[in-house]
Amino acid sequence: MSGRIHVTESNSEFAEPQDSSIASRPLRQTKNPSSDLNHSNIRLPTVAEILELPEVRRGRPTIEAGADFIDRPVRWVHVSELVRISHLLQGGELILSTALAFPHDDNELINYISDLATANAAGLIIELSQHFNALPKAMIRSAEAHGLPLIALHTEVPFVAITEAIHSIIVNTKIGQLQLGDTVHRVFRSLAADASTPQEIVAKVAQLAGCPAVFESTARHVIAFAGATTNGTEVLDHWEMRSSHVPWSSEETFTDGEIWLTTLVSARGHRWGRLILLSRLPADNMQRTILELGATTLALHLLIERDERVLEHQTHRTLIADIIDQRYSSPDEIYDRSASLGVPTRRQVLAALIVRSEWLSDLSEVGRQSRAREEVTAVARALRQISAASLVGILEPGRIGAMISAPTNASMKNLIEHAAQKIHENVGKLTPSGCVVIGVGTTVSTVRDLRQSFDEANEAAEAARSLPRNRMFVTTADIRLRGLIHLLRDDPRLQSYVERELGPLIEYDKVHRTQLVATLRAYLEARGNKSEAAALVHTTRATFYHHLSRIEEVLKVDLETPESLYSLYVALIARQSIEN
Repeated sequence: MSGRIHVTESNSEFAEPQDSSIASRPLRQTKNPSSDLNHSNIRLPTVAEILELPEVRRGRPTIEAGADFIDRPVRWVHVSELVRISHLLQGGELILSTALAFPHDDNELINYISDLATANAAGLIIELSQHFNALPKAMIRSAEAHGLPLIALHTEVPFVAITEAIHSIIVNTKIGQLQLGDTVHRVFRSLAADASTPQEIVAKVAQLAGCPAVFESTARHVIAFAGATTNGTEVLDHWEMRSSHVPWSSEETFTDGEIWLTTLVSARGHRWGRLILLSRLPADNMQRTILELGATTLALHLLIERDERVLEHQTHRTLIADIIDQRYSSPDEIYDRSASLGVPTRRQVLAALIVRSEWLSDLSEVGRQSRAREEVTAVARALRQISAASLVGILEPGRIGAMISAPTNASMKNLIEHAAQKIHENVGKLTPSGCVVIGVGTTVSTVRDLRQSFDEANEAAEAARSLPRNRMFVTTADIRLRGLIHLLRDDPRLQSYVERELGPLIEYDKVHRTQLVATLRAYLEARGNKSEAAALVHTTRATFYHHLSRIEEVLKVDLETPESLYSLYVALIARQSIEN
């Protein structure tokens, strides 16, 4: 736009412009937006703010051109009467001039403005005098075309007062920048020294950066986040879908109205995930520094935790294995060894847990070992979160053993329930849904009986794989028939039993392309209710009766006798377990 815009009086050194045509304008980028990032880690004063300084207002400034661009930051102020000045500029300078040496030739004035714009000057302020009692229209048109703020001062003012005021602000800003940088480094050194948790580190990153921060795992699961304006929904809504749109790189990515600034959290060849800043505006250098320091602090924390936990888990695993195999001279030896690890077992109620993961077979051997370490760390963290005195160790990839100690049976029951919930929450962040089962052995009061508790927990965890996944954990009391058959599924005698009971019917279905096995299953699941069973297989009662008669003929059994019903039901469950 051309034409004068008067800058109104204000009592505030950095008040917003009161003219609505300026104050309401959105933020605009300069010709070279990257220069803003190079010149400043934090926000420098803009042309608009400088126009509000008392030293400038005394000159009764008017914006003659480039009003849409007065939000540009000013890195420095340069006083010059030269027309050939662009080669002396580095970008971000505000030029002050009386124009006494300026030519009156329009082309030269146009070239002067073009050179300033090319050099990425922040703006041009000219004090009107007898040489120019009004700015030439060619200059105004050129400035408007190049998006260069052009300001006229209608009253004589000392330029030294203006430069001192602006430079004082810029210098103080740079001092503040250095102080902030020093503060940021001290904050992260303190976080590292205090062994702060990932949540505490991420919260500090969000606070210092002034925008939400998220630490996500390699599986795109949120481990910690901070900076949400509500209870987290604005940050975490549809997280995995949003995250999948942003590549794993340390670059700034614009997606769905958000700017994602990301960096990897990794060390010694191990990658835990990435740290992310979510902003509505492009990140500045200080935010980048905060992000990198946050990622480094997280990696250091996780590296130390991993090294410490690896040693701890190895020690725990050895002790658990010795308990299971009863490799100890006396119970006192186990009492002392566990007490040295901070886990009391003497005169305590004890219980064994087995945590199984069913998807590790899809990984390579190296991948299985690595994921097993992550899972045992997650289990140990879950037990620490509920303050359970425990031993935790990898028995083999996909099978983690744990022993919990409690003072009473009542407290043990409460601990097991909370432990199972926390284990599912923590390990669930690393595994596909429904791939983790927990077996729990009976509570015992002596170390010698722990072996039996581990056997039961292992049996329950194994059987749980064939049971509905509606339980947080499984005990041997929950196994019943289906679980028992699952435990025996590899026994050749069970396989022979299935063949004897159902073999002729399976073969008949193959030859005649019928569904008599499915008919039999429906009949047994309906507890012998023929009408209900006919509905299950979507056929008429007459047809269903005919199929039942054919089943009796093929198998040479009487489906009215309880023994036939029980035998065939067991065979059907066993066949399903063997095939799965």
